[in-house]
Amino acid sequence: MTRRRLLPMLALLLLPAAGLAQQEIKVGGIFDLTGVTADVGKPYAQGVRDGVAWVNANGGIHGKKIRLIDSDYGYKIPEANATYKRLTGTDKVIMINGWGTGDTEALKDTVARDRMPYFSASFSAHLTDPKKTPYNFFVGASYSDVLRSWLAWVKQDWKDKSRNPKVAFFYGDNAYGKAPIEAGRRYCKEIGVDLVAEEILPGIVQDATSQLLDMKQKGADYGFTQVTVTNFSVVLRDAKKLGMTAKWGTNTWGLGENLLAVAKDAAEGVVGAMLNPPFGENVPGMAKVVEFHQKNHPNDTHDTNYVRGWSYALVWTEGLKRADQAGKLTGEGIKAALETLKDFEVQGLAAPVTYTPTDHRPTTRVDLYQVQGGKLVRLKEVEQPRKAEWLGI
Repeated sequence: MTRRRLLPMLALLLLPAAGLAQQEIKVGGIFDLTGVTADVGKPYAQGVRDGVAWVNANGGIHGKKIRLIDSDYGYKIPEANATYKRLTGTDKVIMINGWGTGDTEALKDTVARDRMPYFSASFSAHLTDPKKTPYNFFVGASYSDVLRSWLAWVKQDWKDKSRNPKVAFFYGDNAYGKAPIEAGRRYCKEIGVDLVAEEILPGIVQDATSQLLDMKQKGADYGFTQVTVTNFSVVLRDAKKLGMTAKWGTNTWGLGENLLAVAKDAAEGVVGAMLNPPFGENVPGMAKVVEFHQKNHPNDTHDTNYVRGWSYALVWTEGLKRADQAGKLTGEGIKAALETLKDFEVQGLAAPVTYTPTDHRPTTRVDLYQVQGGKLVRLKEVEQPRKAEWLGI
């Protein structure tokens, strides 16, 4: 075969591969599958993966398939930095679904410089002010709005009018643990709740007796934990051993089906935030989640954190669709598209989402649940005011 005839044939053979490449959208994933938050990180990551698979099976991004390139960073900031460099360099992703508060806040300036849309599973209010973190997003109420909502419940629950209720905060000495604490301090003063103790917990809690005895000595009526399920379970177990009668609350990552499984009857009465419903709850969007589960891995056990991963995938893929429709499937184009979301319905898998160019708080709605009779019971919906002075705090 002559060279003149061979070259056109090679070009034709290469066309399908080039066409396939053009139909692929690369998105990065930085997940904790083995680190100290893997108890909630693993089901969340699986939810993101399954949400992406569902989107791909249902048309993708106008026919383009999403390729999720994800890695386990073990909740280590240096590893998150290295993973980010690989994803944005070698892998050339156009956005990232990340994880923790410490690594997300460590990367925020780099993300802004690179114009890399970055959805993290950190609900730190510090990431909601576009003047400071223009490319950061998350799906759900901030840790600060969650703590405010719980404190408002405390004020309502407290019946002794002779004095204010006394509360204690339990949190780790890290970015995640400290994220809502200043907002909580201020809100206590605003509504008449006495913050009498702040107890610092290690990254892996094996015994919380000393912190609980200090809380008891200071007369706290309520305790709030800014930790994940495994550590919260230890706090509840040790509080029960000490015969404490204080009522307990927790944040987004401290309450769910796995708390019931681990803490058992020590979890009874706990009130906390659930930004996503329990797996299988009767909300419109749950049908596709359950159907996917039954078809693809029916023997797995899923929970609210898995549902959270799905909600993330559904929100950021909507941003990709809008950016693609506008012909701007770039970091800047995706950011601009996300900022057109207004009361975007996630069909009950999360609160409706709104982002604007001046406010990346997706919602200020918090659903409070209580453990009653070993089950998660929805107490009430709390809508925090979207105060300008609370942006970023």
